[in-house]
Amino acid sequence: MSWLNLDLRRADLVARRDLRDATSELRLILAMVALTLAIPLGSAIGIRALAYFGGGTAVVDRLAVVGAFFVVFIPASFSLVLALEAFVGERERTTLEVLLSTPLKEAEIYVGKVSAVLAVSLGLCYGGLLVYCIGLFPGLGYFPLGVLVALALSTICQVAAMVAGAVIISLNAQTMRAANVMASFIILPMSVVLQAEAALILLGRPEFLWGFAALMIALAVVLLRMGLAGFSREALLAREVGLRKPLRRAIGAFRWSFNGRPGFVRLIWLRRLPIAVAAFGFAAGIGVGYLAGKTGAVPGSVVKPVLSSLLNASGGATQGQEIFGIFGHNLGAFVLAPALAVFTAGLSGFALTFLPGFLLGYAAGVSSWSTAFAGVIPNGLVEVPAAIVAGGLAIHIGATAIHMESNGGWTARILSAVADYVRSLRWLVPALALAAVIEVRFG
Repeated sequence: MSWLNLDLRRADLVARRDLRDATSELRLILAMVALTLAIPLGSAIGIRALAYFGGGTAVVDRLAVVGAFFVVFIPASFSLVLALEAFVGERERTTLEVLLSTPLKEAEIYVGKVSAVLAVSLGLCYGGLLVYCIGLFPGLGYFPLGVLVALALSTICQVAAMVAGAVIISLNAQTMRAANVMASFIILPMSVVLQAEAALILLGRPEFLWGFAALMIALAVVLLRMGLAGFSREALLAREVGLRKPLRRAIGAFRWSFNGRPGFVRLIWLRRLPIAVAAFGFAAGIGVGYLAGKTGAVPGSVVKPVLSSLLNASGGATQGQEIFGIFGHNLGAFVLAPALAVFTAGLSGFALTFLPGFLLGYAAGVSSWSTAFAGVIPNGLVEVPAAIVAGGLAIHIGATAIHMESNGGWTARILSAVADYVRSLRWLVPALALAAVIEVRFG
């Protein structure tokens, strides 16, 4: 499957077909009209009424920006419903076999369906935003052009990411009910993303929104690539509805993932590239932390509470309690990194080495290198290599999660990567315990 052989005219046929289906029901049309007209007009009238009755210029200006986010966000959520229905809806309407039996290529079908959902969703978002701006800003004396442009761009990226993730779910779900349940894996992360976007909008700093849009672009590209790489008409037609004994099959797959795994030394060699990335993360963290501490780019009030535990031994506790506390903290990080790797594309593994490196570099920036290294030697000689190995294996889990193939096997590859990490804990956990003992006794 390749983008080079994609015929846009044939993909346009699929998109037009889906657009006709999306606009053929009266209920859907009424919902679209409400999202595009009623909600933006209601929001604009409410804010103008507040300005008319003396709500305060600062309050009205801030609410005007928040209202723009509000009228864009609600139509964007509509894209999730349309994207979830893309393939599993065809299956339940018994039209999927007809679509897949056509001479259209997989890439043309995939691009056509994604384009149709994006066209409807972005049309609703920008239509609502346009109606809101026309209804609110004339005569208000305030027009946040930079924030609105950044919000418009971030909306494209946000909708694209939601659509790409929902299409992946639609490809793999057997029924619409299952797709709706699996949609929580999109809704929960996107709720956090939307809260972060709302906070950036309240700050009124367009440059932060541009950075947010760049991150969403990267996420959308990864998800779109995953969906295209994992789309296979043969696999889609071969799936059975309602496979029996899912728990037994899950246990069997988990057991299989632990069979024949390599030993620790060979595992490090096989995963040398992600481990090298994790090692680079530690070095990069030192460099960034040193610059942040030397230039004062990051306030000391943010870092010093964490940094104090690096530079000073904790008081008021026995040695056993200190050892247990340090060991528990490090073990928690080692358990959390692989758990988040699937959802962060391995960034949690990179953070496992980058953040300690940042603290070390920051300590050197605000004091000296000798003081900084005194806080991590000799325990760091054991703890840092263990973190690099664990970070590399977590990065491998994330890389496996974003790598899909048309012949399937995604779950098996994820389980194998997780199994490698779990087996490595037999050596990493004792290393953490040894590092904690060394830190308390000799730190």
